[in-house]
Amino acid sequence: MGKLIVQITEVVYKFIALNILWLFFFVAGLGLFGFMPATLALFRVIRDWIKGNQFNLFSSYFTYYKAEFIRSNLVGAIFIGLFYIIYVNFSFAGYFYSDSTQLFVYLVIAAIAAIVLMTFLNVFSVMAHFEYKTFSYIKASLGLVFAHPLMTLTQLVWLLAYFLIVVNFPRVAFVIGISVFAYVLMNVNYSVFKKYNAV
Repeated sequence: MGKLIVQITEVVYKFIALNILWLFFFVAGLGLFGFMPATLALFRVIRDWIKGNQFNLFSSYFTYYKAEFIRSNLVGAIFIGLFYIIYVNFSFAGYFYSDSTQLFVYLVIAAIAAIVLMTFLNVFSVMAHFEYKTFSYIKASLGLVFAHPLMTLTQLVWLLAYFLIVVNFPRVAFVIGISVFAYVLMNVNYSVFKKYNAV
């Protein structure tokens, strides 16, 4: 019983510490430039955790943050561009299409937005696990969305559940933070990587 309590305490400590590290490095990167490297570092530490590797939370996080700062922001800039294009098309679709075709156009835009969003969520796990060139990360992440629809559905359900928790129970969301969210996503993707012996 005592051993179980110690293990639970260690897990809770890791989640809380990772939340604090993510927030600190997110702010340290001035928000916009800190989000991508802080989140990627979070996923890389969680990957080590899932694999059972020995690591020091702070030193490992800081090492990953520095190493991936530029590359992660380049990938982030690409996604910002994609989301902006989607936003513009959604905003102006009503001006360029007749009422009879607007619903179809909006559905197409929504489908594309969902694909881009899921690709964005996957890119952190892919970048945390593999060593590719910048654009190859995006292609691999997009491939996961289509090659593993069940995994994508699981991630969508988790994303929706997390969103509902944040909206309806903000205090709970503050406690679990982003680390629990990332842990579930990394676990789902890691199970796929294992099937291809890419671990």
